[in-house]
Amino acid sequence: MVEYLYRMNRSDLLFQTLQKEAKDTPDTIHSIETETDRKITYQELFFALASLQTFFGKKPQTIILAVSGGIENSVLWLVSLIFGHHLIPISPNTTEFEYQQIETKKKPTFLIVENTTCMPQSHTKRLTLSQCQSIITQGIKEKCRFKTDIKQIDGTVYLETSGSTGAPKGMVLTASQLIITADNMVKGLELTSNDRCLTPLPFYHVNAPVVGLLTSILSGSSIVIAPKFSASRFWSWVEKYNPTWISIVPTILAILLKDAKPSFLTNSTIRFFRTGSAPLPKTVLIEFEKKFGFPVIEQYGLSEAGSTIFSNPLPPKKHKPGSVGFPLGIDAKIIASGTGEKVKQGEIGEICVKGKQVISHYEEGRGKNSFRDGWFITGDLGYVDEEGYLFLTSRKKDVIIRGSENIIPREIEEVILTYPGIVEVAVVGQPDAVLGEKVVAFLVTENEEETNLTDNILTFVTAKLSPQKIPADIYILDELPKKRLNKIDKNALKNLLPSNNMK
Repeated sequence: MVEYLYRMNRSDLLFQTLQKEAKDTPDTIHSIETETDRKITYQELFFALASLQTFFGKKPQTIILAVSGGIENSVLWLVSLIFGHHLIPISPNTTEFEYQQIETKKKPTFLIVENTTCMPQSHTKRLTLSQCQSIITQGIKEKCRFKTDIKQIDGTVYLETSGSTGAPKGMVLTASQLIITADNMVKGLELTSNDRCLTPLPFYHVNAPVVGLLTSILSGSSIVIAPKFSASRFWSWVEKYNPTWISIVPTILAILLKDAKPSFLTNSTIRFFRTGSAPLPKTVLIEFEKKFGFPVIEQYGLSEAGSTIFSNPLPPKKHKPGSVGFPLGIDAKIIASGTGEKVKQGEIGEICVKGKQVISHYEEGRGKNSFRDGWFITGDLGYVDEEGYLFLTSRKKDVIIRGSENIIPREIEEVILTYPGIVEVAVVGQPDAVLGEKVVAFLVTENEEETNLTDNILTFVTAKLSPQKIPADIYILDELPKKRLNKIDKNALKNLLPSNNMK
């Protein structure tokens, strides 16, 4: 498919693939929604696209989509990408103040929300999820068709970085960029029409729409959409809908580890679990595979590249715990932060990538230092081992500088996670008047009643790490603050530290 992909407009490719599936396999299920058990076939999906595009008209619209997930959400993504609309996905929990900032900047023509109670004060034309559903249902019922003069034009999606290590930066991704990434995913995960993805991730982030939705269409397969993750319902979804692969994030894997292995998994259709969006602790991967018996394929992605850019191979090839694998349809190099020169194999440096799917700039001229000679400097640190596998070590801005030594938080986090009962951990730096920074650990544990818990953890860590890496303080929380896709918000943790605690 790759030669065909690069010869034609990508939105053309997406449209023609859908059209072909609707014609050749009209009764094949494409989407299933867990909350309602609604199903939509490829032919019905084609009618649904036609009905929404007829509603929006030929003129490209700017659409703010404040809905977590579901069939209507996926149809709105597809309509926008194929027919030139500008989509702005945001969390349904976006505050009115935040929304007003987006509205002022982007001047949307439509705002789509879960229900009337979610609507902020605005002059933008509003549509509720139920109204979108009515348009789609009517279109399917009437077998709505596209007009003959309809044109496929690359749509765009506006996203913001999570801002976990600084102020969020806006970016615009084209349909072509997202489809290139999705096509790389199809090949990397060896997806076919026999596959079915389960994703409980939100559609206001690039992960679910690209990793789940677009790959399902390019491979002619199907997708099960859970608008949000539920630990109590997850395994019942797996039993009921028989996915062949599941796209989740490391936090969800850690939560699932608390469950007993369901008996039905012995005859499960699952080929693998796919994880990304945040580093996966080695201990979680190893324990999950041992307990549930399925390979966990860790990948590495960037919103700036439309999602996945590195991937571990599938069995029988080796996937390494702690590694994100090999480049997936992208050029990559690791450079020394100071000189910009390539580092030697095994040395830690800053990861840089280049490819057609990578943005060339951020909005409003922000982050100019992230782009150099056609390369995007990710801000992530890592190294490549002797077999070419990439290992992420830290965000550049997360590195703790104590004295003259750089301390990688992930190394400490991995050790603390091996202490019995630790559920989550995050290590940050706190200002220190003498040495610049000191190491502080925040953790969630199941052993809060353990006597002298923090002292025991310190003793455990001291036996495994050099003195400068030992946390000066350990704080136990009920939960760690999170940003999008359950990424730990280290800025928020730093804000919890006593401002006058500089010793």
